[in-house]
Amino acid sequence: MALKFLPDGVENPANLARIEDVATALGGVCVLSPEGRLIAVENTAAAKSVYGRRSLRETATLAVGNERRGLSRAILNAADETVVIPPLSRAVTTLNVASAAAVAGWYVKHGSGPQARGPHPERRRPSVLISGEDHVEVGSSLRSAAAFGFREVHLDDRANSWFNGEHHQMREARAAARRHKNPLRVRRATIELATRFEEVLVITAAGTAPRITREQLTHGRRQLVVIGLPTAEIPDLSAANIKTASLALEGSDSPPLRIVASIAMAEIARQVGQPAAQQRAPKTGGPKYSRDLKLAANDQILLVEAEELLDY
Repeated sequence: MALKFLPDGVENPANLARIEDVATALGGVCVLSPEGRLIAVENTAAAKSVYGRRSLRETATLAVGNERRGLSRAILNAADETVVIPPLSRAVTTLNVASAAAVAGWYVKHGSGPQARGPHPERRRPSVLISGEDHVEVGSSLRSAAAFGFREVHLDDRANSWFNGEHHQMREARAAARRHKNPLRVRRATIELATRFEEVLVITAAGTAPRITREQLTHGRRQLVVIGLPTAEIPDLSAANIKTASLALEGSDSPPLRIVASIAMAEIARQVGQPAAQQRAPKTGGPKYSRDLKLAANDQILLVEAEELLDY
């Protein structure tokens, strides 16, 4: 069993480098042509959710497309299946291509349960603290947060790239976040924020902690999920309210932030879920009558005088 990645027409060298990082983190490699089962990542009418799959049991190639045009028609036609990462935003509906490769690759490899559905999912969404030192990685992570339905995140902006950094870094970070249409509210914070919450879950890229899918990420505002914090700075785990969960990534103890953040927030989105489809109430009104009326034959008509009604 092996998972390979095919960047189909990806143009940005930085995105290509991050897709290479994704392949390494998931124990795979990048290829120039499909090997084994071809899985396309694209939002098409026939695409199935990346959630709710069984874990990978065969060699497969995951294809991600051009930053603007998506996958080529040739790849879509040749694909054995097409998967989509369900967005939870009307404003930011796509991920950075490397982030999409990370999320799709992680769920294709490990499998998961289906995405939840129920009333008021926003009440179940935990708070999130993202800690980042690279301005583009921070921006791409904030783009993912918006796409997965977050309305607010806390940011430990270690590179001063979002709030009051150098102008060119702030411009690049906001471009990566699609800030022109991203309604996300970003609040400045540090790890000291954790003291305000009843539950704190620190996400690690690797390690022996339980995999993230085994932890409940649906405890609402009393729960804080921490993403991107250096291992050496993880708070004292002897505290009763602090736990860790792992993404079980390979190859590097510190993969790019967008990879870790996008997978973690995708899992939050899977567990928190989408609003249940509302059933429409049946329309009320008077009885309906057929408009197709026909005259009865003469021998089927009974004529009754008014006086004769007294006999009935």
